[in-house]
Amino acid sequence: MVLEVIRLGELNLGTERDCAGSGSRQVCAPPPQDLSPAEVIIHPTFNQRTRVSDDIALIRLDRKATLGPFVSPLCLPPAGQSALDLIGTQFVVVAGWGLNETAGLSAQILQTASLPHVDKAECNPIYNNSLVPEQICFGGGAQDSCQGDSGGPIFIRRNFAATLVGLVSRGLDFRCASKGIPAVYTDVTAYRPWIISNLKP
Repeated sequence: MVLEVIRLGELNLGTERDCAGSGSRQVCAPPPQDLSPAEVIIHPTFNQRTRVSDDIALIRLDRKATLGPFVSPLCLPPAGQSALDLIGTQFVVVAGWGLNETAGLSAQILQTASLPHVDKAECNPIYNNSLVPEQICFGGGAQDSCQGDSGGPIFIRRNFAATLVGLVSRGLDFRCASKGIPAVYTDVTAYRPWIISNLKP
C-alpha cells in the first residue's frame, strides 16, 4: 500500500462540503485540504520485537497545512510524562472512519468513542503475553476502535486543548467492541524523543 494523499478537515466522506444546520443558520466548513507526503519515516524497529511493535510512523507534508477552527493539531504529550500520568482516571477518545462492528461497513462520518484504560496485567494475557512496554490497552466494552481505524489517534481533552496519548494499533482476531477484549495501542508518550529527533524546522 502506498500513501498518496493526506486529507485534513474532513468529517463526512459522502459529501463534498461538511455543513451543519439549514437555511440562514447553515454553517459550512472550508473544503478539505489534500496534501502529499514529502517523506514517510517508519520506526526503524517496526514489527520486529513482537507483532506490530513500534507501530508508529511520521509523515512530513509537502507544504504547511492551513490551520483554523476545522483543522487543528493535537499536542504532543509533555516530556517525561507517562500515558498513565497523563490520563489519570479519565477516558480517552478514539476517532476514525473504521468498520462499524454492527453493520460491518466503514463509517462515512468520522466516529468517536470514549474508552477506559485497561491495565497491562489484565490485557497482556489476552495477547499471549506478547505486549512490549510501549504498547497500552484501552476498551473492552461496548465501544471500540475497529479495522480501518489503525494509525488513528487516541487523545484526551483538557482546557480546550487535545493531547495525543496513543495510536490505534491492533485488536484480537478482528473482534471489535467485544466485552473483556481491549485493543492494543501504541503509547505515544514512549516515542516522544524519537518524534522530536525527527522534526525539521
